[in-house]
Amino acid sequence: MIALSIIGSGVGSLYASTVLYDVPPAAPFEGDQWYNPYDVRDDRSTRWLKANFHAHSHAWRGLTEGDQSADDVVSAYRRMGYDVIALSNYHTLPPASDTSVFPVYEHGWNISKSHRLVIGAQSVRWRDYPVGQHMLHQQELIEQLRADGAVVAIAHPAMRNGHALASFESLSGYDALEVLNHFLPPAESQWDRALSSGRAVWLLANDDTHDIRGIGETGVHWTLVRAPSAGVADITSAIRAGRTIGVRGHSGHTELEFLSLRMRGDTMELDVRGPIDSVRLVGQAGAVRFAADADTLETRGDTIRVRAVADPRDGYLRAVIIGREPSARAGAPQALYLNPVVRYDGRTLGVSGAVISVQRTAAFRLSVIGLLTAIVAPHVARLGNARARRRQVPVAS
Repeated sequence: MIALSIIGSGVGSLYASTVLYDVPPAAPFEGDQWYNPYDVRDDRSTRWLKANFHAHSHAWRGLTEGDQSADDVVSAYRRMGYDVIALSNYHTLPPASDTSVFPVYEHGWNISKSHRLVIGAQSVRWRDYPVGQHMLHQQELIEQLRADGAVVAIAHPAMRNGHALASFESLSGYDALEVLNHFLPPAESQWDRALSSGRAVWLLANDDTHDIRGIGETGVHWTLVRAPSAGVADITSAIRAGRTIGVRGHSGHTELEFLSLRMRGDTMELDVRGPIDSVRLVGQAGAVRFAADADTLETRGDTIRVRAVADPRDGYLRAVIIGREPSARAGAPQALYLNPVVRYDGRTLGVSGAVISVQRTAAFRLSVIGLLTAIVAPHVARLGNARARRRQVPVAS
C-alpha cells in the first residue's frame, strides 16, 4: 500500500505541474480575401513531393512498433518512389548523420492513444500524461512541442477517443491533422470541427504502417507536399503554409491528378484529371455545398473542371475528389483530399494562439497538491506509528 502511495505521488506530481492555457474561443474564419494554399501558378521553383511521415520499424526491443528493420522499411518506400521517408518510432529520432530518413517521431505513451507527430524535430520530449488525459493537458503538450520549432500534427485523432471530438473546437497551436490513416476512416469530422472554429489546420495523409508486408498498410495513404526540396526547412514550411494534398491509392500510386485551384472572387475553380467518380465541396460545420458525379461535371479534353460559388456563411471551403479505381484499403476507392481555402483579412489566418493562464495554473496546482496531501498523509502517519510501535521495549513484569 505504501509503495502504491509513493507511485501515486510521483504520477500526481506530474499532473500537479500542469500548465493551463487560455484558448481562443471558436470563431469562423472571416475576411474579405481568400487564402488559397494552392495559389502557386507563377512558382516554378517548387514541385510536388511524395511523403509519408508515419511509419514504424522494429524498435524498443520489439515491445511495440513495427515488424521490420529500419532499412527494410526505408527500402520499401524508396522502391515506391517516395521523396520524403520518415520512421516515426515512439520518442525516437534517427541519427542526425542519417540524411536518408526525415526526422520525425511519434509523441505519446498514454493509454488513450492521444499521440502527436513531431515533424522536423531535433530532440525528443518525453513529458506526457499516461491516464485521464484532458484537453488542457493536450494543449500544454502541443505548446511544449511547438516551442522546439518542429511541425506538430495530431496523429490518428479518432483512435480510442484519444481526442474528444469537441476538443477540436478549442485546441490550437498545432499545424496539421492526420486526416488519412490506414487504421481508420478519414477524420473529416475532427477536421471540420477545427476549421469551423477558426483553426488553420492543414491535412496530412500517412500509412502508419507497422508491417510493410501487411495488406493495405503500406503505400496506401501519402501526402503530396509542394516544396523546393525534400530538406527539413522546405518541407516544414510547406506544411505550415497548407501546400499539401492527402492521397489514397495503392503501392504509392494513383491515377488521379490535381492540376490547379483558383479563387475568382467567391467562385472556386478546381481542375483535376483522371478516372474520377465524384467531387464534393465541404464548407462550414462540414456542410456539403456541392456534390456531383463525373458525368455531370464540366470537361475540357481530359480535364474535369469544378466551379462553385462559396456560401456567405462559409469561412472555408475544401474539396474531396473520389476516383473510380480501387485503392489498397479494402472498400475505399482512390481519392484526393485538398486543404481548404479560408477567408482572412490578408494578414492573419483564423483565431490567435493559446496563452498561459497564470492564475488558473496556480489555483490548479494548489488544489492538486492539497488532494495529494490528503491522500498520502494518512499512509505516512500509519507508517510512522508502526515504526514507533516497533521501537517500544516491553517492560518486564
